[in-house]
Amino acid sequence: MCFPTPRASALAVLVCFVAPAALIVAHIHENPEFSPIDEAEHWDYVTRIAHGGFPRLGQLLQPATLRAQACRGTALPGFNAPPCQQRILKPAEFSGGDYSYEAQQPPVYYAVTVPMRFVAVDVFGMGDVGGTRATGIVWLCAGLFVIWMAGRVVGLRPLAIGAAVLLLGSAPLVVYQEASISNNAASIFAGASVFLLAAMAWRYPGRWVVPVLAAGAFAAVAIDQSNGFAVVVASVVFAFLSTCRGDASAPGAIGAMRTFLRAWWPAGGALLLGGLASALAWLVISRDLAIVNPRLFQAFGALRTAPRGFGEIVREAVLMLGPVTDSYNVFRPTPSSAAVNLEPVVNEVLRTLLLAGGLAGLFVRRRLWYHWMGLSSVAVLYLGGLVLGVGLLLSYDIDPSLTGRYGMSLAPLLALGLVAAIRGGAVLGVLWAVALATFTTTLCFTLVG
Repeated sequence: MCFPTPRASALAVLVCFVAPAALIVAHIHENPEFSPIDEAEHWDYVTRIAHGGFPRLGQLLQPATLRAQACRGTALPGFNAPPCQQRILKPAEFSGGDYSYEAQQPPVYYAVTVPMRFVAVDVFGMGDVGGTRATGIVWLCAGLFVIWMAGRVVGLRPLAIGAAVLLLGSAPLVVYQEASISNNAASIFAGASVFLLAAMAWRYPGRWVVPVLAAGAFAAVAIDQSNGFAVVVASVVFAFLSTCRGDASAPGAIGAMRTFLRAWWPAGGALLLGGLASALAWLVISRDLAIVNPRLFQAFGALRTAPRGFGEIVREAVLMLGPVTDSYNVFRPTPSSAAVNLEPVVNEVLRTLLLAGGLAGLFVRRRLWYHWMGLSSVAVLYLGGLVLGVGLLLSYDIDPSLTGRYGMSLAPLLALGLVAAIRGGAVLGVLWAVALATFTTTLCFTLVG
């Protein structure tokens, strides 16, 4: 099913493995400093797990993390750090005091990254930070291949899937996140995995569906709680499809509801239950492990200086509509003027294409699975951003600073919805041209500025 012809096999290898690996390797090589998106804190989390420990909110970073920050630096103007040669490094000498505030994240990404990091560092001899970053190659290639499999399960042509995969894997923000140490590096994989399980449950129903989908949703949310957006979309799509499939002759409202639940529960309900159980479990565990009150934690002090309230959340949530564009990303630390001018164009094209795929269902009479998936994804991106923002405001008393990367788990759904909705070989050819141009642009400006 996945490789119907030798050409399809070759295409899958190129777009799922060769192209994304090349982009990530180039980005890691050209960006030696830590990313300002809390990369040092994420690396500290991974190394604590590797050494048999577990971070707690409020702890100071490990001495090795402080040393790496002092010697590598952080790609953020104004970031203060003592000299690399200084014998004793004190957390107070670093911007923000260097607390382990990413201990608020669930542990699955970090635990799975540890053995991959061991292979990169101890088998291939890579540096500690570079080897940990290189695990992003595995996360992205695995995620793109899962997208390929999901597309084949729902009957999409290999050529159409290849365009979606290359477009998604070449997006500057995706490459930036995958080349950095962050649990956002697993978002593409998590969202694609949820869609693959949902597609298989719809096409091959059976007793396996409830436990497997519940476990899959639990794992996706345990990687990063923002991956719950993909779980919600899959569950909502099952609700629409169950309504279409349901027996309209069931007597009365109660009978209709029973018919609906009987069709929706095995897949949609299992997904929602698994994701909710994971989110609640980590909420309880993280609050129990924390050694400080999150609402008073001084590491978040900078996010309490700006106005914060529901009005700011309504404005910030708009950025969620750009899950592979509307967040901080750079081609390289000192980009050329051409890169600075071209990057907004690339991002705007990507943002428009994914939103077009998501909103395609508004312009047809007979809505199919990809129409419901696209419409649900767009709605969940914005409404989910509001829920996430309110949750962060209430939990931490901070400006949530919502950005597109929080919705990255929905990018695979939007990309597949885009190629499923297009019609005609000429349109597919244009999409391939855009995907190739995005890949070329990202690679060139990463390497030559």
